[in-house]
Amino acid sequence: MDKYLNTEEKILSAAIELFPIRGDMTTREIAKLAGVNVAAINYHYKSKDNLMKSVEKHYSNILYDVQSDVLKDSNTSPKDKLINWANVLMEYMFKWPALITLVSNLLLQDKNYNPEIINKFFSDKKLMENVQEIISNITGIDDSTTLNYKYIQLFSGVIGPIIFHVLPMVSNVEGSVVDLSNEEERTRYIDCLVNSILNID
Repeated sequence: MDKYLNTEEKILSAAIELFPIRGDMTTREIAKLAGVNVAAINYHYKSKDNLMKSVEKHYSNILYDVQSDVLKDSNTSPKDKLINWANVLMEYMFKWPALITLVSNLLLQDKNYNPEIINKFFSDKKLMENVQEIISNITGIDDSTTLNYKYIQLFSGVIGPIIFHVLPMVSNVEGSVVDLSNEEERTRYIDCLVNSILNID
């Protein structure tokens, strides 16, 4: 643990470090890794749920920044931007599947909680407009309603398989017949998805 971090930062850093390994962890485990006592967590974050909200925000912001960089890449063709964007979203969620259950659990605990991942991916019009502009540039479509449909199709085509794959993983039941965590399978699926959105045979 970085000695230059203050106590609050040490606690958050420990929770972030444990999250990919455990998905969930006890306050005792967080305190041990942070080198503080459990009371310090309660003092700085008031509750474990509040701490986990900060963890959710951290991972959601990373995901948002990564996919934003993909869409802004001037060295990539428009179609490849869509393919890379879809792949980044899928790959990230397959790597950190506990993020979905974390958001679900936080929402169950606090009905007023507004997850960062929802703010970033469902409420951010800039993201939608960037994707729609790419689709418009490729297809020549300029009708806003049609572009809305295309965006919904593409986004759903990415999110749906993530849910079908991740939920069985975290609930220990048999998953989908297609393993999109496999890079080759995922590449074929995304290529098919993007071609269908762009009406390319």
